[in-house]
Amino acid sequence: MRLTALVLAAGFLCPASGFAQEQFPAFVSGNKLLEACTPVQLPFCYGYVEGVADALQSTFSALHMQQHALFCLPQGTTSRQLVDIAINHLRDHPEQRHYVASADVALALANAFPCPQ
Repeated sequence: MRLTALVLAAGFLCPASGFAQEQFPAFVSGNKLLEACTPVQLPFCYGYVEGVADALQSTFSALHMQQHALFCLPQGTTSRQLVDIAINHLRDHPEQRHYVASADVALALANAFPCPQ
């Protein structure tokens, strides 16, 4: 099931990442997100990471596929935790930072909060 969720999420994110980089350079890359996660631009960072988390959760809910969700946030998870996880993933994987940041955030959250099997 988790593999299905990862494949589905990759389908949502990967075509956008390649297209965005070639056609729309204004899309946020992992490099830009990491730069934005500084004290000066922290509200953008929080908004972006929370937006990705909300969008992915609502997509799986709207498709009635909660059992195939990419990640399962535990009750009480804070925005700060989400941002910390995203930042750590971006720092730990510099080879992926040129891709669209939403894919990096999704992967970080999937690794940090796997859904029960």
